[in-house]
Amino acid sequence: MTINLASSPIQPFDARVMLDVHSLKALRQRRGGREALSEQFQERRLCLTRAAIKRAESGRPVPYRTVRHLAAYYGIGVETLIDAEPAREAPPPRPVPDMSDVERLQCRAVIDAVHVGGRSRIIDVQGAAGAGKSHLLSFGARDARARGYTCVVLDGGATHTATSLMLALLGLQADAGTAEAPLAGHVRERCAALGVSPVHIDACVGLIDAAPEWPLPATQLLQTAALCALVQHRAANQPLLIAIDDLQCVDWQLAMILNVVVPTTLDYPILWMFATRLEPGPMRRPLGVRMDALARTTLHLTPPAVRADRADAGGVHRLGRTVGQDAG
Repeated sequence: MTINLASSPIQPFDARVMLDVHSLKALRQRRGGREALSEQFQERRLCLTRAAIKRAESGRPVPYRTVRHLAAYYGIGVETLIDAEPAREAPPPRPVPDMSDVERLQCRAVIDAVHVGGRSRIIDVQGAAGAGKSHLLSFGARDARARGYTCVVLDGGATHTATSLMLALLGLQADAGTAEAPLAGHVRERCAALGVSPVHIDACVGLIDAAPEWPLPATQLLQTAALCALVQHRAANQPLLIAIDDLQCVDWQLAMILNVVVPTTLDYPILWMFATRLEPGPMRRPLGVRMDALARTTLHLTPPAVRADRADAGGVHRLGRTVGQDAG
């Protein structure tokens, strides 16, 4: 799946919008206090004062021109700062929260922790088929994107490979190449734009074309190092979420690469989300990823409970007719 980058809607110049306070505070904390930020705005001739910054971070609506100046200063899209969730009426209080709500809150807490702390974390989602793992990963990607993340998602239902992860990190599809512009050319162009070294670019291209004349161990090591560099380059200027659904479908090469790459991202703002389908009965253990070096949140999901004591209305109707026919 390609990287999702939404385009900002056209707003009137004097419109007022609500901002995502979490993202705004995280961006400001990386640059310093409000006073230092106000001075930098004046140096760049941006019409933003300390009072305007404080108002924006308080959750009150601000003029759209303020959002444009903030986005220009941070070098991000306007849509990254605008609150993606419109205001809703508060639902009636419930004595016990739904488990899905609890899990979403846990995901959101980890997303905010990675954004503010700048260190990698893992959300490990496990459960049987139909437990809602894919829905939780989709929610995590939407929520992270609204908070300024770049999101890379490998959907379930297919065998995941090192090639599929490499293309997703570059925002390319496997069928993006043509006779005039082959896929390898697109890979080289986008890797170069990210600042990836030439030897790592060759290793990335080797995942879709014939690899250079390197010994097999050297090829595997260089391709692992290339994906490691690619992940770190993607997270250099913006938080990154990498979600892999159906982790049990990862092939041996990608499993090996993930066991190397994931621990090396400790000091980068990267959130790894893995979903693993657990089947009942004796089965081989699914391919795992080393998680010792990173903070991990494990979520065990269970399918919705089925009421066994509730009779099927159609079955009762059919049973009644049968009994009536037998009696006659």
